[in-house]
Amino acid sequence: MMTKWLLVLGAFGSIVLYGASVECFLVEYQDELANISSLVVRDVSGSWAENNQLNGMLNRMILTEVAERTIEMRRRDEYIADLLREERDSLSDACVQFLEQYYTFYRSTWGVDLSNCVRYAYQDLDYDTFARFRPQASSAQRIIKTATYQVVRTLSMSDIFDWVKIREKLDEELQSYRATWSSYETTLREELDRHGDIASGTMGVLEQCIERALVDQQVDIEVMEDDIQTNCDGMAKVANKAGK
Repeated sequence: MMTKWLLVLGAFGSIVLYGASVECFLVEYQDELANISSLVVRDVSGSWAENNQLNGMLNRMILTEVAERTIEMRRRDEYIADLLREERDSLSDACVQFLEQYYTFYRSTWGVDLSNCVRYAYQDLDYDTFARFRPQASSAQRIIKTATYQVVRTLSMSDIFDWVKIREKLDEELQSYRATWSSYETTLREELDRHGDIASGTMGVLEQCIERALVDQQVDIEVMEDDIQTNCDGMAKVANKAGK
């Protein structure tokens, strides 16, 4: 009789120990997966912050360049406008009318040229802000987030009595998450590093674009200065030649 009870107790103890072992390895897997998820959240958040700083720096660089050159363009515009007012009485009515028309035309083209430069820079800024880094970081967060409940998900899709298969599946999932994050970690670093080339290219193109706009403006102003000095003599010669 005693032997029978010992056998029963031994079997019960084995079941308890087996259950405890199962519970233990499930918790261990869940802890590992949760650690991966926490690591990803921390590192991606840090990368987000770094990327936001880079975006902000490029935005400020563009604004600074545009503001400084716009001031220069406005100074030139004010100069020629003042010159037209000051010399108006010494010019013929026809010359004044001609200069006013062309000043209005030139002034509109200066504004269009500068706006085009800013639009090109904005397109680059928009790409740097929304197409570089952000999609990859969002994808990493979305995929790794599932690690927090992967054990339960695996159990729900498995034969609950086949613990060997469940352990193998969890092993595969754990390695998969590790490999996925390793790949994303490299990709995010590369995306952050790409900012330098984008910013350099953007600023180079912007500076050249605005410089061309300023050169064109200066040429237009010099033409108007010549017309003011000669009382539109060049215009008169063209008109006389056309009349003949």
